[in-house]
Amino acid sequence: MPMFKSEGKVRELFRKYGKTALATHLTVYTVSFSGLYVAIENHFDPKSLLIKYGLLSDKEVKDDADPKERGWFSNLLTGPSSSLALAFLCNKALMPVRAPLTLGLTPMVARALQQRAATAAGAAASKGSSTSVSTTTATSQARSAQIKDRASSKGPQ
Repeated sequence: MPMFKSEGKVRELFRKYGKTALATHLTVYTVSFSGLYVAIENHFDPKSLLIKYGLLSDKEVKDDADPKERGWFSNLLTGPSSSLALAFLCNKALMPVRAPLTLGLTPMVARALQQRAATAAGAAASKGSSTSVSTTTATSQARSAQIKDRASSKGPQ
């Protein structure tokens, strides 16, 4: 039984679109993660948002508090790899946003790829057909020349 409503839809999407769905999902994930990391590195203050929504207490955030009292989460936010860890946590929290985005984008990406493949195949077919017509014409002319040569070489008997 799926944990979320969209989990069953995501499985169906991956069954139907396969590699296209996977590539779309990974692209959305990477763009989201990268954007969050850049925002955090440019001094976006996620602590105030976490405090506002009750996910972090004021007591844990104080810089003068003993690191043992602050807790593991606050230490993670203020440690040397805090930007990367925080971007990862925020990205995980945004899964309810990324899943519908993947569900909506994948069919559009698949259609665009199909149209692109059809255009490329059509261009190759038209190029190939003109080549095959000229090849057929050249072959016919060569056979006609061979027949004439044979006829003229035998001469009247």
